[in-house]
Amino acid sequence: MSKTVYQYNYAGLYTGTTEADESPLEPGVFLLPANSTEIHPPKAWPEDQWPRFDGQSWQLITKPTQQTEKSAEEKLVAFLNDNPDVMKLMRK
Repeated sequence: MSKTVYQYNYAGLYTGTTEADESPLEPGVFLLPANSTEIHPPKAWPEDQWPRFDGQSWQLITKPTQQTEKSAEEKLVAFLNDNPDVMKLMRK
C-alpha cells in the first residue's frame, strides 16, 4: 500500500508528487521519501508565485527566475568591451 506525498527541492520549492510506501514493520505508518511531506500544497497559485515548504506549512513566494547563460560570443564581446587594450592588440 502507498499514498501520495508532496516533494520539494533543497530550497523548499514544490517539485511535484511521489508515493510513500507503507512500512513493512509498522502497518499504517508510511515511509516518506527525502524532501517530502504529507501536507497538501495550495491547489492553485498566481503565475508569478510558487509554493515553498518551510518545514511546517506551504508559503507562496515570488517565483524564482532562472538566469540564462550567455553565449560564448556574448561573453567575448563583453570581455573585449571591458578590455579595450586587448582589442588593440588583436588589430595589430
